[in-house]
Amino acid sequence: MSSIFSLSEFIRCIRIYCSKLHATLAEIPLYRITLLSSAPKNIRNKLNSEFPQEYSIDLVSRSHIIVLKCSGRSVFIRDVSAALTSDKFSDAEKAELHGFGWISLLNLNIDKQWRLLVRQHMMFWIENFKNTRGLAWSIPIVSARIYNWIMRHNLISKTSDKKFNRTLGESLVRQLNFLKRQLYLPMKASDKISLVLAVATGASAVNDDKTALRALRELTRFLADVDVAESCKTPLEILNVLRNLVDIQALAVFHKIAVAEEISRAVLKLAHIIRKIRHSDGGISIFLSEFTPIPSHIDAVLSGIRHEAAFEDNSYLRLQSFEGTAFIDLRNKYFPLEFSSGPRRLILGTYACFSDRRTVFSGSSLIRHSVNREKNNIWFNGKSEFVVNDHEMVFEKKLYINNLGTDIRCEESVSAKSFDVLHYIVLPGEINISPLEYKNGFFMDLKNGIRWLWNFNKGAEFSFDFEKNGILNGEKTGLTLLAVNAGSSNKLRWSLKKV
Repeated sequence: MSSIFSLSEFIRCIRIYCSKLHATLAEIPLYRITLLSSAPKNIRNKLNSEFPQEYSIDLVSRSHIIVLKCSGRSVFIRDVSAALTSDKFSDAEKAELHGFGWISLLNLNIDKQWRLLVRQHMMFWIENFKNTRGLAWSIPIVSARIYNWIMRHNLISKTSDKKFNRTLGESLVRQLNFLKRQLYLPMKASDKISLVLAVATGASAVNDDKTALRALRELTRFLADVDVAESCKTPLEILNVLRNLVDIQALAVFHKIAVAEEISRAVLKLAHIIRKIRHSDGGISIFLSEFTPIPSHIDAVLSGIRHEAAFEDNSYLRLQSFEGTAFIDLRNKYFPLEFSSGPRRLILGTYACFSDRRTVFSGSSLIRHSVNREKNNIWFNGKSEFVVNDHEMVFEKKLYINNLGTDIRCEESVSAKSFDVLHYIVLPGEINISPLEYKNGFFMDLKNGIRWLWNFNKGAEFSFDFEKNGILNGEKTGLTLLAVNAGSSNKLRWSLKKV
């Protein structure tokens, strides 16, 4: 038994070495020539999993506009190809366009013009991004592109000519070969899972069952050594990984193999976290993101996952009061906070950062916290220790929430005074701000007529940026960014009270 185990591990080590070699060779301009391909006889989507769109239909207009998840920026469908080569778009925006996930917004079943536009953009991509270097060929983007092209293939290719179908098929196989060669490459969990999903989906689509099963086995081996929940940095990343694993389970069922225990356990744990961090409006926390999907999409992802006993999870903390719910990211050394009052989100994130960009963080953070309750009032204390430019730093956060959820008080402090620390609080966009006359703060009036009072300690200085955009619960919305400088003491105190 041990000899068999050793042999399998030896073979896997060789495969890992080969994947690393191919990852290096892919940077050579002529590497693409080695990705030999011929058009498959047919391409069939063997997954056929239908989930509600992540976006609201309101984000697609008759003017053929899509809204990018990463920035909330609007792009005309006809301008996608130009955007891929434009200096006016960020790498994150280009990455989203290269992944072609935006085609899921379009009702290709009824609009022939949109199908034609998508085919034109796909041909532009195939003709202009052949070299395997750069953003367009990073593993997560190639994985997303293969998946999206195959999932929508039956509609994209509808009414198309033989030349397009042949060119598309050859490109799909070439990209699939690129991923297959790097299947065993060590990488973060979300990238590995998207790669396996793309390889299994693509191989199944061209009737290469052997490769599909090999990808599923590699994922099982990978998950045996990795805590997926721990590796995901944001709630959105957790949801996306969960969504991919649900598809992978469906592929296992299609190929008539048992779903591995490692995959099932990861699915259950991620589903537990998603249920835990849902606001009363049905959406998930937006921590460190500009996008959260429409609640019906989240419902659909969770609908096929059975409830199990609660997992021990130290990722996020949910503090529940009568009218309010607070969520705290326990893995972040600044303990960012979100807060909802009833169905309305009042705080979409509180963050701290060093204003000097030359700061260098070294080593890992030591993070700990405690929660105390008395008469349903909540006290949270968090403390983290880390190193900045060889200086040992201590960050502390103290939070109080009354039993009704109508009174929140927070104190944040950084030990070293040689660094300037800025505090950011993300607020809803559709609010009216009225400065206080005798105190350091302001009134925040919501559209529903409810007023909240913000107060800051005397030395704090604050300013607003009303021009931010995001997509909350699948709907494009404006955000208000409140920047606060605590002053030389690096200690900020603020309170939020319903009046």
